[in-house]
Amino acid sequence: MGDEDNQYFYNNYNYNKAHNELDKHVNLATLSLVLGLISIPFCFFMYTGIILGGIAVVMAILSKGAAERFLPQAKKGIVYGTIGVVLGYGVLVSSIHNIMTDPSYRQQLNQFSEQYYGESVDDMLKELGVQLESQ
Repeated sequence: MGDEDNQYFYNNYNYNKAHNELDKHVNLATLSLVLGLISIPFCFFMYTGIILGGIAVVMAILSKGAAERFLPQAKKGIVYGTIGVVLGYGVLVSSIHNIMTDPSYRQQLNQFSEQYYGESVDDMLKELGVQLESQ
């Protein structure tokens, strides 16, 4: 019975948060969970999801400390942070693929680049020696 009670307290999020207020590992694990959850919708905003997801995974690993196992919120933080990183890189790769293959996207990017930098992306790529298919 004693082992089951210990197992219940270890796996219960509310017990961990309420009874270990001064334990930095619980705070790290909780922050990891929050950052992991936030990283999923933010993966559509530039690199924000990738950065937040990576921080969530690192904080979850650091929250383990010398303990045998991860806290439940740290496990969830690793999962959500990994999802945020993978989705962020997926969005990044698909955006680059669309820009390189779809002439309308590339035209919009060229207009944006000319407004802000005075030179189109196609011209910048030509200076680097990269030749894309003609529009």
